[in-house]
Amino acid sequence: MYVLKRSKLGYKQDPTKFFEFSKYEKQCGDFVLIEAAFEKAHQWEQFGLNEVELKKIKKKKIVRLEFEEPNKFFIGDFQDDYDKEFYRIFTLCPYTAKWLNNKYKIKKRIPIFFPFNKEYIPQRTKKQYDVIYTGHIVSGRLLEDLYTISKFNYRLVSNSKHSLVTNHSASYEDKMKLISQTKMTLVHNTLFPKPYHILNVWRIPDYNKNEAFKLFPKRYQVWRLFGDKTIYAPQLKSRVFEAAFGRSLILCKRDPFNVIENYFMPDKEFVYFEEGKLDEKIKEVLANFKKYEPVIERAYQRAVKNYTTEKFINTFLKKLD
Repeated sequence: MYVLKRSKLGYKQDPTKFFEFSKYEKQCGDFVLIEAAFEKAHQWEQFGLNEVELKKIKKKKIVRLEFEEPNKFFIGDFQDDYDKEFYRIFTLCPYTAKWLNNKYKIKKRIPIFFPFNKEYIPQRTKKQYDVIYTGHIVSGRLLEDLYTISKFNYRLVSNSKHSLVTNHSASYEDKMKLISQTKMTLVHNTLFPKPYHILNVWRIPDYNKNEAFKLFPKRYQVWRLFGDKTIYAPQLKSRVFEAAFGRSLILCKRDPFNVIENYFMPDKEFVYFEEGKLDEKIKEVLANFKKYEPVIERAYQRAVKNYTTEKFINTFLKKLD
């Protein structure tokens, strides 16, 4: 296996920059692995390969790790533009995998978990904070929850410029340390599409066959593009796994897809909160934190056993035919 590492694109604490798959190159077969972020706008140019290097790579089987589906379709980045160059595509989106495998009658896409490099597991530490959120502030719906956590002893790690941010552009190591110091981590596994995102999805002839878009309005329902809070798409987030590895309670917002249940058990390894009930749930967890410590530990043990980069290599890449 030859690894084409994540390019300089992306943000500072982007988890796809810390896999270190190259440590396992000799353990796998004769193929090329693209770690992340292959997209229409940059494609092969982002890797700085010369013509000879690129030609050599394209003679081999090429495997892509895809962490941006289904939201890539939001910006008009359609799979037909470059998917033909790949032998296998490991994607976080089980719905997109099913849709495109059925469409092209070939099992090219394989659903995966978000792998975590065990070298970045933080030490067990005393809890200093109540609740933490890590990520960009991309939606007014998300911002409502962030204002809620700000009532508590909270941390907000983000590259967004907002008064609620407590740790701006923290390193990946510092982010993981903060998670380990916090009792619970706010997570969601949903995307909040803007009107132009939906318009781009509508451009795909058979978009309605992808269950990830089952809550999107029909093309004739233009009025739903504005202010409809029932429009979601699923995306499994890295922060779910980071919370587990950081021994912080996974406090997950329930949604119509609940893809988290493919990897962790509700009430046993994480807890849900309902729309509009975040404040109430945080107070309940804080008042009964001892009760939730076994939930945290079970999530940590499952993550260490099943969701490391090494496990990903053994499960998916060593067996690649």
